[in-house]
Amino acid sequence: MKKLIILTLFISNYSWAFTLNPTTGRGFEKSNINIHVANSDCSGAGFSTSTLKSMVSEAIEDYWNQVPTSSLFLKSKGINTSIDINGDDFNAALLKVPSNTIVAGCNDDVPDFSSPSILGAAVMDCNGDTCKALLILNANNSSLNSMSRSERIAVIAHELGHAIGLGHSEYTHNLMYYSASGKKQKWLGEDDIDGVSYLYPHDPELAGLLGSCGTIKDIGNPNDKNSFWFQFLLGLMLAGLLSNRHLLNKFSKNSR
Repeated sequence: MKKLIILTLFISNYSWAFTLNPTTGRGFEKSNINIHVANSDCSGAGFSTSTLKSMVSEAIEDYWNQVPTSSLFLKSKGINTSIDINGDDFNAALLKVPSNTIVAGCNDDVPDFSSPSILGAAVMDCNGDTCKALLILNANNSSLNSMSRSERIAVIAHELGHAIGLGHSEYTHNLMYYSASGKKQKWLGEDDIDGVSYLYPHDPELAGLLGSCGTIKDIGNPNDKNSFWFQFLLGLMLAGLLSNRHLLNKFSKNSR
């Protein structure tokens, strides 16, 4: 009995390492999200607006659309010629973003950037079931200008993580590690995968009675009965395995 109690408490105290966007604490209501590229000048960052469009597409396909345990599907809609965010602060630029959409663009004069060393930032705003998000790259940044294409894509993917509702991770091997500078990895870490699967799980009705493998239960929520019974049954199984192992060892000793 003591073994069962210890195992159950250990499982119940497990906590996820990913964090959510501190502004919203949530993601978009729907998993299919369109991304528009603003028709803003990116030459200060060392590339064209057309190149930004292709890098956004690569960031989508190489990172966030590659998670099998998540229903998230980001789709690049190309350059939106009616949206220009150059010279806007975050609030003004966010007003130009359509509902349930993400806009990515460059800006060489963002009043909200407290330092020219900032590579970029993403802001998210939700009202009821409606969310919108904005990703701005600092076109007045020498570090961004000197980066390789793969590093820029990783930075864009990092900011897209904030735009879909994720916060930072404290572990360096994750894309959402708090420092986006010098990122070279071409994969998502465990926190990244857990976080996007938590925000955008597969529909459990489509995955049978046990739910989908991408559904992450809030084990800190006392109202989550499925999570409680899962932990309880897993504790029983582990305790049974330990008990059987103890009996086998005892039988083996008595047989000598």
